[in-house]
Amino acid sequence: MGIHEAADDVLRRSASASFSEAADLYVALSLGRLYWPETRLVNEAVFLALNPGDAEEIERRVAAWNESGEMTWSQFVDSFNAFDVRYLFAQWPGHPEALEEAEMLLAQLLLEAWAAKLRADFPDRAFSVELDDDIESDGPRILVRQPRTRQ
Repeated sequence: MGIHEAADDVLRRSASASFSEAADLYVALSLGRLYWPETRLVNEAVFLALNPGDAEEIERRVAAWNESGEMTWSQFVDSFNAFDVRYLFAQWPGHPEALEEAEMLLAQLLLEAWAAKLRADFPDRAFSVELDDDIESDGPRILVRQPRTRQ
């Protein structure tokens, strides 16, 4: 079974399988950033900006990192580009029996979309977009990694 068929199965068991019934135009627009995020190049590192205002937050945090010296640049970039699927949303609907499966399916969809977005925006750079091997009780975590640009 492909990822879309598996997602349809989860949706049928837990919610509406049709986005036209489950959401509206504004939800669709906001989800566009989730599947095709803005990318921001700062100090030769690429950051994903999933929400409006994230680009400014990236720049603020980079400036704060420059002053703190608490971690290397590579550690900072890696920590900023780690996304816990469960914490992408403020609200989670019911149907706890399908939660883990739904999170994994969403993670798989995001892996493919984000890898395509990074290839489109930065065709001359290499990235890895993968799931963290250590899936804890907080569900899947997506790691966006890139060649080290500076330490």
